[in-house]
Amino acid sequence: MGEFTLRQLEYFVAVLDHGSLTKAAGESNISQAAASMAIAQLEKNLGLDLLIRTRAKRVEPTPAGVELGVRARRILREAAELQGALHGSHEDMRGRVAIGCMIAISPRLIPELIQVFAAKWPEVELDFVEGNAEELQRAVGEGELDVAFIYSLQAVPGVEILTVAPSRPQFMLAADHPLAGRASLRFADLAGEDVVLFDVPPSAERVIAMFHSAGIEPKVRWRSVVAQTIRGIVASGRAYSVTNVWPGIESLYTGARVALVPIEDKVPANELVAVVAPGVGRPRRVEEVITAARELTRQEA
Repeated sequence: MGEFTLRQLEYFVAVLDHGSLTKAAGESNISQAAASMAIAQLEKNLGLDLLIRTRAKRVEPTPAGVELGVRARRILREAAELQGALHGSHEDMRGRVAIGCMIAISPRLIPELIQVFAAKWPEVELDFVEGNAEELQRAVGEGELDVAFIYSLQAVPGVEILTVAPSRPQFMLAADHPLAGRASLRFADLAGEDVVLFDVPPSAERVIAMFHSAGIEPKVRWRSVVAQTIRGIVASGRAYSVTNVWPGIESLYTGARVALVPIEDKVPANELVAVVAPGVGRPRRVEEVITAARELTRQEA
């Protein structure tokens, strides 16, 4: 294999991020000609075509370019962390951690993580993006994210899965619902009542499958991608819902005028997990994010 430089890899990743040599050059504060020359030299040294120009005048990676992009991000991340690693763990608790979080999980976890790090490790910068499990795991695999928090049933091959907390679906009812005080409920107990579902795929589909496994056809009245909207509808008594619950999460529903009731029917466990790139060393600050998430989800309600 021919030689290449970190600078060439930086320019190449910038092109992938922006889909344009012009935009990548501007982001890197160099001329377009210099960026083109660096990419051309990288292709020559590796003996591979890495980029193709589309009819839409965008630049897209070839299969070899996609593979190089994944590896280049990891190389650049490890290079950036090298100095801190050589100076010990204190230096490793500085810098950025890019976190991904499923939309259903984010409001329950991200604010607490930010608060913990602001108090304990103020020199660590936590950035986060929200999305569905598939796109977050792709970003982890490509090195765009250091870690992503998802539910285990949404995990895909190609990532390393680390358990954060046990989690199971429960019914969410209005606090004054006649069945809200029950120790557990079956889907049949709520048959015929309106239900509001969280509608970020595949969440709604999985909940509907639970109904069908119990021999019940759900009466889906509304769908929403905003957890607060769902809680508000449930609190009004107009519908009930199904939500994943992990230890300590009950405190987040305090004052929301809703009640959580375990499901008596057989339903699949759906653990809260952290996904990371497999076979890649992780700096201490990333490990501390995962540790903090575990501690937060073990807290008593």
